[in-house]
Amino acid sequence: MASPVEQLYETIYGELPSKSGAAFERLASIAIFLLEGGEVRHDANLRGQFSKTLYQLDVHHKPTAGDKATMGEAKDYSNRGAKVGRGDLQKLGGALPDLAEIKSGAFFSATGFTAPAKKYAQAAKAITGGKEINLYELLLSTEQDENGFVKKIIINVHFEIPAPSHGQFIPALTEEAQELLKSKFLKEGESKFTYQLGLSEFFDASGSPILSLETLTTTGYGEASDDDKTSHGCYLLPGHHLNINGVLAELKGLEYHVPHEYFTRQIIITDDSTNRFVVKDESGESLLILTDKRLREFSFDDQGNLLKK
Repeated sequence: MASPVEQLYETIYGELPSKSGAAFERLASIAIFLLEGGEVRHDANLRGQFSKTLYQLDVHHKPTAGDKATMGEAKDYSNRGAKVGRGDLQKLGGALPDLAEIKSGAFFSATGFTAPAKKYAQAAKAITGGKEINLYELLLSTEQDENGFVKKIIINVHFEIPAPSHGQFIPALTEEAQELLKSKFLKEGESKFTYQLGLSEFFDASGSPILSLETLTTTGYGEASDDDKTSHGCYLLPGHHLNINGVLAELKGLEYHVPHEYFTRQIIITDDSTNRFVVKDESGESLLILTDKRLREFSFDDQGNLLKK
């Protein structure tokens, strides 16, 4: 029968490894990577320096390239409700002196450790010739375990956006252009004339387009006034012309009044994962929360190497 840990593993990944206990070993592999980084391999094999026997390692963890590795063991006794005892630690402690490339041991338990097991781990350096054994509990988390971990981030974003579609753009023509337009369109006895102008492009003296209003305004309109929340300014445009009823009229510049729109949007980032594990150290302090979403970022290749998406 699958243990509670294995049942949750199957819920997260949709399947269980064929080897008994491998689900918890893989969780331990992911946990040690998230705690320390480096390279991690599950279900590795190393030959002893003195005994020449082959040791199976639940977790092989190398923090940095060229550094010695950590040997990790993982035991899930959640089906029987028993804690990891001193005998399990002694097996790990017996292997450490025989493995030259291993600098330390790490033991992961799904149910905690007995007092004798903890005492053995505390004395491990003296027993194994200087190689320590670190104890970790990898448990199904409770609400209390998750205290202190961020599960919701609320961001209030305040927007200030110019609204050119509601703005005014007022061309300032040169005196020569004004006189030219008067001569072309003012009839005798009239003092003014009215024309409709689609202000989208500016032209050179030969009538070729050289600038669009969209390009001109890509840099924005400056800060809005605190009084009326409107940007007011002028673009200087010597050598630019408007086509007014077929007549090219040269500009001094283009005055503008552009109102700004203000609004607020709230962005809420939540971790709505319902399946969680917690990693604790020997003192019971929570070191890491493993959510289902975070665990799904990892997989293993055929050689047992941990892969992160």
